Amino acid sequence: MITPRWWQSRPLQLAGALLVAICVVLAWRWSVHLLVRQKRNLEAAVKLRTEDLEREKAELLRTREQMRHFAEHDDLTGLWNHRIIMDRLRQEVDRSRRELTPLSVILVDLDHFKQVNDTCGHPSGDLVLKEIGAILQNAVRSYDWVGRYGGEEFLLILPGSGFAGGRVRAEQLRIAVQAAHIHDGERTIPMTASFGVASGFATRYERLIHAADAALYRAKDNGRNCVIAMELAPEENPEPLED
Repeated sequence: MITPRWWQSRPLQLAGALLVAICVVLAWRWSVHLLVRQKRNLEAAVKLRTEDLEREKAELLRTREQMRHFAEHDDLTGLWNHRIIMDRLRQEVDRSRRELTPLSVILVDLDHFKQVNDTCGHPSGDLVLKEIGAILQNAVRSYDWVGRYGGEEFLLILPGSGFAGGRVRAEQLRIAVQAAHIHDGERTIPMTASFGVASGFATRYERLIHAADAALYRAKDNGRNCVIAMELAPEENPEPLED
């Protein structure tokens, strides 16, 4: 029996078709493998970039917070600077008028501070300012405000405190300053302060500051290291409170 020639070539054709199919399957599997690997690489790259962006965002937030801190706080003492403490005073005066609650402010001036700079040096003077600032900050309530008014002067704002409360708090602060042990190396620097207190229902922050300043000068004239408190008389024609 003679086998047709086309039948003789059939196994070769089947083998070729099978080989082609195997190559197609292998190529498809390789392409899938490449796609999976590319996807994983892309996901890893996206994850890394997302982490980088999160770090950059956190760094920007920290930088912005630091800039705001430096803009609002005194570099030496860390207390509110003059601009911010005056803004807080305006806000508290407005609140006092709205809620009809008393308000007290205390001006603190370190006694004979120039002598510290002259005899011990400015670094010692800076140390004294930082230590006294910390004493004042730690001795008030959480909702009171303490700021560096300028030079060796500090301003404290006591919301809700009337004449008696403001005077008592100032006397407590005076005792705390006098009892402080400020160590500059092996040397102890004694320090006292004079306090001027103004309390009442002021409609203008300038009136409170003026009264506290006048009380502070009286404290200095009385020999320093003392408290002079003034209670504001009601204003006859208070300015209307704007919304």
